[in-house]
Amino acid sequence: MAFLASLGWGCSDFLGGLRTRSLPLRATVSGALLGGVIASGIGVVLLGGGWPGAGFVLPAVLGGMASLLAFLTLYKALAIGSMSIVAPISATYPVVPVVYGLAQGERPAEIQLIGMALVVTGVLMASYVPVRREGEPVIAAAPDMAGVAGTPSRAKRSRVLSAPSLVLAAVSALATGTALAGISSAAKTSPYWSVIVMRSTALAAMLLFIAVARRGVGATVGKLPGLLVIGALDAIAVGLFAVATTHGYLSVVAVVASLFPLGTIALARLTLGERILPHQNAGVAIALTGVALVAAG
Repeated sequence: MAFLASLGWGCSDFLGGLRTRSLPLRATVSGALLGGVIASGIGVVLLGGGWPGAGFVLPAVLGGMASLLAFLTLYKALAIGSMSIVAPISATYPVVPVVYGLAQGERPAEIQLIGMALVVTGVLMASYVPVRREGEPVIAAAPDMAGVAGTPSRAKRSRVLSAPSLVLAAVSALATGTALAGISSAAKTSPYWSVIVMRSTALAAMLLFIAVARRGVGATVGKLPGLLVIGALDAIAVGLFAVATTHGYLSVVAVVASLFPLGTIALARLTLGERILPHQNAGVAIALTGVALVAAG
């Protein structure tokens, strides 16, 4: 389930990246969150059963707010800083759920710990793209949780090492890890209800932000179907992750689910013809080896 969740996130990130090329950030995020609410609502109707009580609401709400913070801080970090630095920093988010899981008494087998380390190392390698010198072509994309892999606007921006971008990238990693820890805690009561509360919270907060800013959503109704598909894929991935945490250690599940950048890279290669750098290929191989060790454990 964690591996399937990573595939879902990889697909939604890739499609989100394409949409972000032509739509404002607020439009992409709002539309995707709406799609997530609809998809998770269907999941609740089909699989969720009756209302499970309010015990899960607080961690789900906190997870929803954390996930929105992760979106916004990562986008901002990528806008003002170097993608080659920001992307790997943001990809370190599994540290948070791993530490949380270990603190809760989880004790993965030694071979699983080795595999988890390989997965994180491989994902970091695959996410890293050297800083492009002026005049050089963009030859690969660096995927990220926010779904903005390889957009032209980012490629054309000056890539500088700035302290604010590093801080924002670190905040994004912490927020993403916190969101996953929150959904895993809520999933103990009901993974399906947890996802809809999480996505509804994030959508409500985003719409409130748009209303206060008075800038509008920034997209026509005709763009909505594609955004809904992106959000549905993301919600399905979150649901799979939530269910996975009820069957296995959060520390292990979170690391396996962090493989999602590999799916974004593969789709960029297959559909956009983006060239994959040698160290990225090596990172993919290392990460998949780590998954094999986790499974063996």
